[in-house]
Amino acid sequence: MDGFAPIKGKCLYWRERLDEEDRYDSRLKKDEWRVHSTCFVDGDRWEYTVSTIPPDCPLHRKCRYHMRAG
Repeated sequence: MDGFAPIKGKCLYWRERLDEEDRYDSRLKKDEWRVHSTCFVDGDRWEYTVSTIPPDCPLHRKCRYHMRAG
């Protein structure tokens, strides 16, 4: 397993994984932890912080494979 999992309410192919190094960095607040995101269909990748993760894939309006995870 690569640490990515579908997120309920977001695109079925959208995956998020917390950067484990940030979790143990005492200089960072929780909302500053990095989250690696990807679209498994198109292979697009993004990096956000916990406080800036979008509610769905930023390209969901253009993606013909967009389906909500239930």
